[in-house]
Amino acid sequence: MIVGLLALLMVVVTEGGVAAETGKVFRANLNDDLQTTDPFSFTSLTTYNVLSQVYEGFTALAPDGRVMPALATFWHTPDGGYTWRIGLRPGVRFHSGREFSADDVRWTFEQLLKPRPQPSLGAFELRRVVGARDVEEGRSAQLAGVTVIDRYTVDVRFTEPDALFPLVPFFFVDSGIVAEYGADWLSHGSAGTGPFQLTNWRRNQEVVLAAHHDYWGGVPSVDGARLMVIPHIETLLVRFDAGGLDFVVVPETSARTVLADPRYADRRLTFPRSQVRYLGMTQALYPPFRDIRVREAVGLALDRESVVTGLYRGAAVGMDGASPPGLGGYRAGNVPPLRYDPARARQLLAEAGYGGGRVLPPLELAGSDNVRDEVTVYAEQLSAVLGIPVSIRIMERGALVTAANKGKLALFVTGWTADYPDALTILLPVWYGASPFNRSRWQNPAFDRLIDEAKTVPDANRRHLLCQEAERVLMSDRTMVPLPVPMIVALARTGVTGVHVMPMGAVDYRNAALP
Repeated sequence: MIVGLLALLMVVVTEGGVAAETGKVFRANLNDDLQTTDPFSFTSLTTYNVLSQVYEGFTALAPDGRVMPALATFWHTPDGGYTWRIGLRPGVRFHSGREFSADDVRWTFEQLLKPRPQPSLGAFELRRVVGARDVEEGRSAQLAGVTVIDRYTVDVRFTEPDALFPLVPFFFVDSGIVAEYGADWLSHGSAGTGPFQLTNWRRNQEVVLAAHHDYWGGVPSVDGARLMVIPHIETLLVRFDAGGLDFVVVPETSARTVLADPRYADRRLTFPRSQVRYLGMTQALYPPFRDIRVREAVGLALDRESVVTGLYRGAAVGMDGASPPGLGGYRAGNVPPLRYDPARARQLLAEAGYGGGRVLPPLELAGSDNVRDEVTVYAEQLSAVLGIPVSIRIMERGALVTAANKGKLALFVTGWTADYPDALTILLPVWYGASPFNRSRWQNPAFDRLIDEAKTVPDANRRHLLCQEAERVLMSDRTMVPLPVPMIVALARTGVTGVHVMPMGAVDYRNAALP
């Protein structure tokens, strides 16, 4: 059957009825640099957002919020998810001019499964394809569970049913480019099918993209895009005010500055972010966290509402659970709210044996630069309410993600952005026991069983009920504290239309019209 799911909300800045003139380049910012241009090995959201303009998967999100065919034209399963037959769009051209085919699908999957320094979400999603472990461990170069039926048809077989496989955002790569240039292929050509091809990356300076004029979805309305790495808000606003940028995504730490500035009232835009943010606690690294009373006390000691109203001037969404609004399976009130209660927090600590002069050992709270202000507030609140010294460690975002994925941080602020419109996109990678992205190393057999079952259920209503039950198990164990998720704050130059901002933060400028 064809999969049809409600997608995440995609926000449109304004309908662009006028095509951009020939030779116009869309100018925007990046708040931090790319981690890499390698579509097989990245963990940063900025990298994903840029590469998603260059590479494509089976499906995509339409402007009206539907899941729509992209490189696949149909997908159906005759056996409840044990096998998916996927029909590919004929006539799709890579940036090299070579035609995309089923052989590229199989080859991309095999490349994703090869061991890499960073864990790959694609490899995690492929782990139940027949033969995946053989490829991962080097016993086979070919993935047995992928069968090329013909040039435009591929079958994928699983050891257990996978109800959502076609929605996973794989990036399919031109195997011909890699075969021609070998390990150095990234420096020789753009290897995707997307609306833009990567033409230049100058580290810590800019990324340059050019329109793909053989793009199957229609030639973009701009000739290209210049994405400038500008991490400092002062420089960013000077460039924008001088007309040097068409569209700006404001750094999270500077959002309240822009929201309060009347100069930007008529050019300011806010968009929802489909993301969960949380305070993670790793029990293996900080023994007091093994006591649920201590973990609950940490949650009760945080005045999260003050972050919404103070740091973000109301442009943030408070959360009580692990699934953000807008995902299939989200249900308001599914878990009891955790409210700021210093007295109860201190009482729980005393019951756990930390009272009468006995205090918790010192803690270090880690976070990346984009959440520096929040980390500072949370550290101060924990110290004030719980009476423990909490120091702050601000890390480069890539370094924090790497350390967190390896389970090396005892207390940390991090997040996860939805990849497809279903609660499994967050519950599975972030808290499933065997996931390489389970950053607090929390394990609960009941949760894992619910997620295992949900992954096999094609019926959306039944799957969502299982996800809601899994979320209740997660939140009842107090293994993490959900934190407010800020809105995306952007600025658009007068006359710029047709720009879409996705809930994961990617700016889609294919149909941008420039003044």
